[in-house]
Amino acid sequence: MAMNKKEKALVEDLKTYAALRHTADVKPDVPIPESLSQELSKGYLPVGHLSDMARVEPACSSSVHHGIGRQDKTSSQRPVELYSTRMLALRKLRYDAEQECARRLRRIDRMIEDEQARLDEADGAE
Repeated sequence: MAMNKKEKALVEDLKTYAALRHTADVKPDVPIPESLSQELSKGYLPVGHLSDMARVEPACSSSVHHGIGRQDKTSSQRPVELYSTRMLALRKLRYDAEQECARRLRRIDRMIEDEQARLDEADGAE
């Protein structure tokens, strides 16, 4: 049976609420090549976990450089470990975004706690 607009909106609200969960960190599984004579390592990297444009890109790494957006040429300094599959990189992207959201919520919680303490102190002074 097809859902109407109201039911679809409710399901989306429930999925949004369910997104507030904790997942496990995902470690890279493609190591940095040991020397420049080795072939580039190839895989995927999460990009932009702090933005609304978060995504996973193909990537590569040598022992001294890495590249994002392609797997045949490096363009940035510093070698990086990679994820062997897009799925692993997506899971890492989610974990990173989740951790940033938790830090932001904790900052807000501290402001709430400080304000409550201020209000309690003002009530005690009366």
